Amino acid sequence: MALAILGAFQIMAFLVLGRALRESFYLISFPVESLPYITAGIAVLSMPTVAAFTFLLGRNPPQKVLALSVITVGVGLILLWPFTGRSHFAIILFYIWTALGTLLLTSGFWVVTAETFAVRGAKRLFGLIGAGGTAGALLMGVSLNWLTRWLETTWLIGLLIALLSTFFLTQLLWPKHGSYASTGSESTPASESSMRSNFDLVWRNSYLRTIAALVFFAAVISTLLDYQFKELARTGTESQGELAGFLGAFYGWTGGIALILQLLIASRLIARAGVAGGLAVLPIALILGASIFLAAPGLLMITLVKGADISFRRSIGRTVFEFLYVPLPENLRRRTKTIIDSVVDSMAGGSGALLIFLWVTLSHLPSRYLSLYVIGFSFLFLWLSRRMGAQYFRNIVSQLKEKDEDSPELQKEGPSERKDLLSAAFTHLDFGGLTMLTGFSLLESDAAVDLQDDRKISRQTSEAVPDTRVMLQAPDSALVLQALPMVESWDEEHIKLLIRLLARDSLYKPVADYLVRIGADAVPLLAESLRSENTDFVIRRRIPSVLTSAAGPEADDTLLDALSANRFEIRYRAAIALVRRRRVHKDQSRRPWRDRVWQAIRAEVARDRPVWELQKLLDGFDVPDDELIAQHVGLRGALSLEHTFRMLTLVLDPEPVRAAFHGIILEDENLKSYSLEYLDQALPVDIRRRIWLFIGDMSEYKQKKALRPLGEVASDLMATRATLFAEAEARDALKKMLQKRQE
Repeated sequence: MALAILGAFQIMAFLVLGRALRESFYLISFPVESLPYITAGIAVLSMPTVAAFTFLLGRNPPQKVLALSVITVGVGLILLWPFTGRSHFAIILFYIWTALGTLLLTSGFWVVTAETFAVRGAKRLFGLIGAGGTAGALLMGVSLNWLTRWLETTWLIGLLIALLSTFFLTQLLWPKHGSYASTGSESTPASESSMRSNFDLVWRNSYLRTIAALVFFAAVISTLLDYQFKELARTGTESQGELAGFLGAFYGWTGGIALILQLLIASRLIARAGVAGGLAVLPIALILGASIFLAAPGLLMITLVKGADISFRRSIGRTVFEFLYVPLPENLRRRTKTIIDSVVDSMAGGSGALLIFLWVTLSHLPSRYLSLYVIGFSFLFLWLSRRMGAQYFRNIVSQLKEKDEDSPELQKEGPSERKDLLSAAFTHLDFGGLTMLTGFSLLESDAAVDLQDDRKISRQTSEAVPDTRVMLQAPDSALVLQALPMVESWDEEHIKLLIRLLARDSLYKPVADYLVRIGADAVPLLAESLRSENTDFVIRRRIPSVLTSAAGPEADDTLLDALSANRFEIRYRAAIALVRRRRVHKDQSRRPWRDRVWQAIRAEVARDRPVWELQKLLDGFDVPDDELIAQHVGLRGALSLEHTFRMLTLVLDPEPVRAAFHGIILEDENLKSYSLEYLDQALPVDIRRRIWLFIGDMSEYKQKKALRPLGEVASDLMATRATLFAEAEARDALKKMLQKRQE
């Protein structure tokens, strides 16, 4: 992280110094009207330069390619240094060399950075890394005004070389990233890394195509504003040193504004408004500024507009643009990022230069009216920003699915040991000592049921109850199974007896099958039993499985209501039943059922942390297989998390939700990073804020702040009616354990 910030500082300081020097050399020696020619020349030369750079990236680790680029640019500057300022030809070469070198070094630095951080880390840290770069631009820009008073402009080329040397040392210290620490199988064949094939990749991929379009229009706008700014700046200065100082101060102060935006606004804006909102800031500012300049032209106004362009591009714009590349596969990013950053950017600069040539040089029209094009292109940029937001989300979903399928953790067989997923978000209480409480089961055993049946059947026999009713209450399971096909008409009394038999393990499956066969007549009684607090809990928690196969919207309504039940196990099984009904296209509720699911999700994530952590199933009897669970893991709170994500599959696209769940519970940091980013984009804000406390995407400070004292946690646990503490005897055992620990 520190090396990334330092590298950004050095590369942006190099960029500002190089740009100020080449522009001051050129504008003093050549008329401003000739700028479109050199801009077009850079656009043409960038193609073979980027082709060679991309070719090397396809066959070598990015760090190695970046180091080679630094050496090449540095050697070129050393050779040009003695002649720059004395020869017009050397000035042109210096302009082109520094422009192309800056493009490659900046792009190469961000390729290395993008492969170092996962998507969630990039979202949090790219703002800080960009702030480091902005600080470098600020310091260099402010220093230039002072340096040009004491040194000749040509001597500052030595400072450029010194900056490159320190940047090279920073890259040597950069840790090798696992994915490109060595070449070999990941190397790209020569036939696949040609300039044409890389352009085809950009064109065929709608996500990359939109990024390229955004870069293109942003560069065209910047070129037009750059010409307007330099034209007025040249008329207001008299010497090379004065112009270099003015440009340096301008780039420095815009860097300062960018630094403030980067530190105080960029991260918050992107977190709240997303990539689309972050991208939209620049065009909105330029539309407003260009409109004012069109009405009231002048050096001050164009300085403000150009300053807004640079400030927003260096801060919010740079952070968002670099972040857009992170979700791409590494090979695709290496082959296309430099194409977009360099070639597309240069082509856009050439297009802007052509427009300036046709409008100003050839037609002799006032450059002031180039603002009309700035406004038009800004509106196109704004439209593309909105489109980019949707495409970014789709790309995250696509990458999440792909990485979920390839995750090595999902290929392991059998249970795996995991660290406590939720330990950062909960309490200091050691729940390992609570195993003594798990022996208190609320499950009603077959023996207990049979004993009660013996008592009731003796009473019913003395009352001369019809044979089938007597047989359905028999303690002998074989006699009950014999009675089932003998019932000619399943009236309300018979159905109630049948529902009561759900409590017996040995009869559960045949009884459930009969209840499903009875159909619509059984659903109201099943719903009544499920909703009633007086119904035996063993029966209540088995009814959702029966309703899975029941026809009609009333069964669906009953399960939706059960998502708000007071007992976790009922909510858990109801969610499974609803997912299975959706899978086989059973009748859905005629009411707005999605709203009810969202309401249940909000209620689940709003529960107290100890309750969330300790929710459990009394046993695994008749818990059906569920495609949400690829692998069960022994984590505290895993059942609560599983239940919440299962409900999310009902209201969101199930496949990425399942992949996100796997990313949260498994030890695949890359997959987890994509999972968190998907949830950040897909979940409503209120739900995301609550679930973030449980899945641990928090700073260390917030994690520690979320921990609570032992006594407070114990009070909450005993105040709840969580399954684990539903019996007074279990709560007494907890009290004794806590008292013993305190002593």
